[in-house]
Amino acid sequence: MDISLFFDKYVTLQKEEAYSLHSDEKNYKIFRRVLITISIILCIIFLISILEKGANNTSFFVFLFVIPVIFLFIFLYRRIFNISNIRKSITYFFISILIFLCLISIASNLIDKPKHKETTPAAENKTMVIPEETQEGLNIKVSEDGGGNSPEGIIFIFGIILLFFRLSRNEIIQFYLMGFGIPVIINLTVFKGYEIGGYIFSLIISAILFFISYTTAVKRRKNFFRQFDFYHKKHFENIRMKKELDYARDIQLSMLPERECIIGDLQIAGVSLPASEVGGDYFDYFKISDTQTAIFICDVSGHGVASALLLSGLRSCMHLILEETTDPVSVFQKLNRMIRKTQNRKMFVTAVFALIDTEKNLCRLFNAGHLPPYKISGDSYELLKLSKHGITLGAVDKIESFEQNKEITFEFKKNDILILYTDGIVEGRSRNNTEYGFDRLESFIYSNIEKKPKEILDNLLNEVNKFSEGASLIDDISVLIIGRN
Repeated sequence: MDISLFFDKYVTLQKEEAYSLHSDEKNYKIFRRVLITISIILCIIFLISILEKGANNTSFFVFLFVIPVIFLFIFLYRRIFNISNIRKSITYFFISILIFLCLISIASNLIDKPKHKETTPAAENKTMVIPEETQEGLNIKVSEDGGGNSPEGIIFIFGIILLFFRLSRNEIIQFYLMGFGIPVIINLTVFKGYEIGGYIFSLIISAILFFISYTTAVKRRKNFFRQFDFYHKKHFENIRMKKELDYARDIQLSMLPERECIIGDLQIAGVSLPASEVGGDYFDYFKISDTQTAIFICDVSGHGVASALLLSGLRSCMHLILEETTDPVSVFQKLNRMIRKTQNRKMFVTAVFALIDTEKNLCRLFNAGHLPPYKISGDSYELLKLSKHGITLGAVDKIESFEQNKEITFEFKKNDILILYTDGIVEGRSRNNTEYGFDRLESFIYSNIEKKPKEILDNLLNEVNKFSEGASLIDDISVLIIGRN
């Protein structure tokens, strides 16, 4: 395995944050194995307990409750636990283990022990006489009748389980204080056990296990930090670029308008999802007057930094151009000149600009090589595909006046809906490389034809995500839906 690839996901984080994430990922895998191991051990102990003591003892009922709970956790492991909550879950787990062991100890000393003393007179005569101070409590000496579970037994089991997990130094200290203190406190308060020798032995066991856990944690931490520093230095430039791109992505997304907006009686819903850190899609809407609203969506060829830089220029230009004219062809003629003059590399932009006039119930739309928009008629629920389009922006030096003939004018009345989108929708692919396509898109629109823009947008994104089965985007996705109330 290439360890540099392993560290790629950590080197962009702070050192402590990276180590915490690494530990939690390890703990997530370890925790399930520990649960399986404990369930097997408990089943074995449970069977032995039944064979020796039968089902008429307190431990039987405790095991009968605990074992199914652990099996339930194992069965529902991925639903209950994740990387973000695994550390908290481990804490609850250790507390539960400690409580469980203490309950078993209390039950065997206070409840089950008297039952074992109900022996025949002959057996009573053979009972070993033990000093009173060693008969009481959770001490290290065990009488012949089976009573007397020791605190060091609980500490030993607790400490062994603790060794498996990747915990911080502070967590290890806290767990051992709890694991040593609670059994001793129970021994002192519940069973009135005061034997110094037992506590010294318990302390020695606890100290040894603590030393192993603590030194192992320190060693793991140092090894991780040493490798982290090496790969952080090695990939410093990549890390810097990644941070810059993330910052650029935040800026680009902040340039987009609100996802939902109401302008007059127009209800607008739109979203843009970059396939990489920065994308090549952009949409916007502009209130021109009380009765006129302009709609714009575009897709720069490719995606990435170059596309994002050109989009930034397009956005600025749109705001300036609309102060001069709202004629669709004139808007694109000016945008085309900007694209041709500001970059030597041949980059193309497909775009749609629409001007909606709610007073005249009309929409003027010009498509510059973009995918065909769809219009839903509010009266008949008829779906109309607006296929006429002009030349792509940036393809020629000048958009001639005859392109005016490519402009589409259609009625846009109450309850009508206009759907604009980029090719990331129809070119989206599933894990078996099947394309989403126009047929699926049109089938989706028909099945949501009576819904509002926001509902159509949300359902479409869910539909595409479900189709892709979680596969990464191969192209930017933008959707802009305008409905008239």
